[in-house]
Amino acid sequence: MSQSELLDHLEESLQQLLKEVREHFAHTALATLKQRPTPEQWSAMDCFAHLNAQFEGYLSRMELAQHKAKARKWLPTMDRRSNGLGRMAIRKADPSNVKPGKSPKSLNPLKKLPVRDTELKVFLINGEMLLRLIRQAREVDLNKTSVKPLHWSLFRFRMGDLLEYLVLHARRHFIQAKTAAGK
Repeated sequence: MSQSELLDHLEESLQQLLKEVREHFAHTALATLKQRPTPEQWSAMDCFAHLNAQFEGYLSRMELAQHKAKARKWLPTMDRRSNGLGRMAIRKADPSNVKPGKSPKSLNPLKKLPVRDTELKVFLINGEMLLRLIRQAREVDLNKTSVKPLHWSLFRFRMGDLLEYLVLHARRHFIQAKTAAGK
């Protein structure tokens, strides 16, 4: 898949996801969003808090990486390459992967992550910011532009891998949130 095809796909997927989130959750009572199916399972609000924690960790780093890439004149290329970290993260985040993942404590609402009443609204704002970054990514080489992961400082995500991971991860937890809210 070329760089432009990837970005087209991600932009369309994220726009669709944001539309579905608005349709399914905009008029849902806060109590329903906060209700956990069981004490060990996340509520819909927990899912959005988890996604927001990741977005808030990555969005500013991605924006900075894109600015640096523009300053270095890393222009877009036709091909898109992944590295091992990116392939692993994308595979784990893919909604078709039924194997449950394990979140770090700092990103787990059942452990340390605080959950605010505004998580849904914040998610929509963060989703729009991610959409803007996807559009801006058309101006840089996704293979050279990279971002350090939140929890593994030895490796780096290529920008294309990180964008794909975040969109797939959001889709995966949207499905989980729908199930938790009984939708």
